[in-house]
Amino acid sequence: MLLRAFLLAAVVSSAAGYSDPGGAFAIDVPSGYKAERYDLGDGAFLTEISIPDNDDSAHCDILSYKSPEAFDASQHATVNKALLDVTVQLLSAESTVTKQSRAETTYQGRKATKLTLEFKDEDGQAWKGYALAVCGQNHALVIMPYAKASDSAGFKAMDEAAQTVSVEGRTPLARGAGGAATSGGGRQGGFLNQGAMRTVEQRVDGNFQRESASKVIVAGQPPLTYGSVANFVTVIEILFDIQMTEAEFEATRARFIEYYNAADAEGKQVLALQGAELLKTLTTGTEAEREQSRNEGRAVFEQAFSRGAEMGIGYAQVMWDAITRRRASVQRVAAQPTKEEWDQDISEGDVDALMEMLWFMWNAAGRPTEGVTMDDINQVRMGILQELPTMDAQAQLLIFNAPKLYAGLRQQWMGASAEQRMMLAAQFDQALNEWGIGAQSGFESGGGGGGDSEYSMNAQIAQNTAWNAAKTWSSGS
Repeated sequence: MLLRAFLLAAVVSSAAGYSDPGGAFAIDVPSGYKAERYDLGDGAFLTEISIPDNDDSAHCDILSYKSPEAFDASQHATVNKALLDVTVQLLSAESTVTKQSRAETTYQGRKATKLTLEFKDEDGQAWKGYALAVCGQNHALVIMPYAKASDSAGFKAMDEAAQTVSVEGRTPLARGAGGAATSGGGRQGGFLNQGAMRTVEQRVDGNFQRESASKVIVAGQPPLTYGSVANFVTVIEILFDIQMTEAEFEATRARFIEYYNAADAEGKQVLALQGAELLKTLTTGTEAEREQSRNEGRAVFEQAFSRGAEMGIGYAQVMWDAITRRRASVQRVAAQPTKEEWDQDISEGDVDALMEMLWFMWNAAGRPTEGVTMDDINQVRMGILQELPTMDAQAQLLIFNAPKLYAGLRQQWMGASAEQRMMLAAQFDQALNEWGIGAQSGFESGGGGGGDSEYSMNAQIAQNTAWNAAKTWSSGS
């Protein structure tokens, strides 16, 4: 039944995932377009995405370079600049660049540089587009969507495809799930986007009270309900031992709605009812039976999500991205966890949860939200990642386990009285000041004493304010 759900969704999918053989990236290739890869030598490759045998086709070209050694974060800006310089040189060899401008931005939480371009080919035809340079751990990329100046639809298709590029990922970012392009032209890391930010604001205002499981999201036979989505998410959390963020839940809900509307009668039944059925299987019987169900379910869904994501199936991409981001290690801390199920590795998923938790704390503290953008949040994200090696070891452990802490803080906020929420809000405000995050005005503004850098932290952050509440919950004492 599970594989049937993924297969039926593939029928309505209009795009196909392309994974670079060298592991540099994955991208969602629109229907009618084809990816061709060329070896340029010395570790460099060019992948051209266009309509075959069509000289007027819009393009999304991706230049990738694999470094013999991992890039240090301090090198990213220099590498990005060098790659864009090469891009302009290559372009100028066969066309005339008529306009160009550069701007610093972010992409998937990484420093990036965007070069906006206008140029004319040998026949005098005007083209427009941009080139975005970004570094992964071992690969550096230039992502360049462009089209004839008169081809707005073609450029839109290539721009949207470019935003699905997953740097050193095995599957593309889901369209609309990983966040829209920023004002600087880069997609954000994880699922937190401008729309998800507003959702968190609403959740705080509503004290994280959940909707009724029987609430109908889409009418049908059987109807898709809030419980259909919530039960399925709970199943995945149990199977893969993860805590999904609000942004990930909303991305899952959106994809469920999309594919429920496109499914036949059998597919609607699977999407509407499978979550409750699977949850019952995982939570009934003896401990040995439940463990067997978890192991079997994990194996089935791992294969199904991986396969479904490669086929371009929306909610498979969301789930697979959520799972694999929690396996993409960024750093390891030497300090030993004080709680058995805590880990010492920080993953992309941990940082995703950390950023949403900080935004939750910002809202709960009553700080102004108007004008705060994903660019602001990603600046904080990059600053924290840069400062991680110098942070206090206990503070690192708390960050590394942000998904568990965030889940606990949401539960505390949900169950607190009005007076208790006021106390929590004051603690959150103090914690943000200690982090040096926007103590005076916007999320992007530094403030408060957090050390030598506006993002650095000290041992106190692991001992008081909001972290104290989080530690109390997580210790089980």
